[in-house]
Amino acid sequence: MGQYNQNWRFWPILLLAFVFAFSSPLLMLATPIYFYQQGLQIKIISLLSIALTITYSISPILLNKLSDKLGRRKSVIISMVGAACAQLIFYITLNPFAFLIERLIEGFILGFFFPNLIASISDAPNIDHPKYLARFNLSWSVAIVFGLLFGAIVLQFTDDLKFIFYISPIFLVANLFIAIFLLRESISLNPRTQNNNPNFYTNKPENNQYSTTNSKYYIPVIIPLLFILYTTFAAGNGSLLYPIRSELLGFHPSSTYFVNIFAVSTQSIAMYLASLLALNKLKLVSIITLLVYPFLFIFFIANEIYYLFIILFLFSGFFYGILYGAASKLFITLNVLKKTSKYSGILESSAGVAYFISQLFLGFIADINIGLAYLSLSLSLMVIFFINLVFIRKFKEVKRIS
Repeated sequence: MGQYNQNWRFWPILLLAFVFAFSSPLLMLATPIYFYQQGLQIKIISLLSIALTITYSISPILLNKLSDKLGRRKSVIISMVGAACAQLIFYITLNPFAFLIERLIEGFILGFFFPNLIASISDAPNIDHPKYLARFNLSWSVAIVFGLLFGAIVLQFTDDLKFIFYISPIFLVANLFIAIFLLRESISLNPRTQNNNPNFYTNKPENNQYSTTNSKYYIPVIIPLLFILYTTFAAGNGSLLYPIRSELLGFHPSSTYFVNIFAVSTQSIAMYLASLLALNKLKLVSIITLLVYPFLFIFFIANEIYYLFIILFLFSGFFYGILYGAASKLFITLNVLKKTSKYSGILESSAGVAYFISQLFLGFIADINIGLAYLSLSLSLMVIFFINLVFIRKFKEVKRIS
């Protein structure tokens, strides 16, 4: 029989997420800019940018059962050891082929990382899960802001983007030590313990209220999956299209980091709000966001003024945060109600698959014309919006049989 770990702590999970999220945007933006400066075709750059997601799209699901057996702590430790070693080996050369191999390896091993952080929250009994999820999302978003700011400041002193690649493994090693010395398991992953213990998710009245309220809703899994697909297409602007467009307009590389700071700032606020919204309100806000968001990218085509890009990124970040926050809340709600961790893996794998498809698609079109890529992005989001309308009607409150 498994036992609850009374020494479980939430703050190491926040710290792990913060450090990883701090380093992620450094590479995300450095990759397209660096390889564009090296003269690679945009479609090749898009492949390098999404290489990590090729393997990450399947690894959370493939590694889910193994994670349950190993435990959250051991899984996170393995992910950081593997990712750090992969980066240290291949980032020395920065040969495009070597970089591709490294990202494929890193993407697979990271299937042990983020899903286990999310699952650690849903595993934990007797906590207010929406509140903890909101704090987790806020920590992640704030870390990205500081990471982008760090990258922008660094590039003010050096134009050599190789420096960004060289320091990246340091953050993974730091997370390794955090996982070893600070992280604790939330609960034994023995399903019999969860199902048979009468105190599981029932000790605190406020947690009973959360479970009872959300159990009145039927949540089709296709809804958060569509939200993820939508956001990964939208993410192609900041991670691929705008870095290339800024190079074409002659902006300094640090400018790409700066505009993304504004996007992530509003994104963090929106994700936090989405995590706290009641499901009926979240549904309405999501539909409005899905409708309005595609039209924003039309302005990226004609604009050439840097300060206007800042305004566009402010709106883009807010819309993105609403939809991604909604998707993560729906997935963790399904985790809690069905007493499982599989939806954390589904969240990450679906994000990986969607990101791979969307970035490759946008990369090939951008190789023809960057303006055409933005137009294709807007049209793709509109198509996803109409598909979502077909299914979102099923996401509604249902009568329970007493």
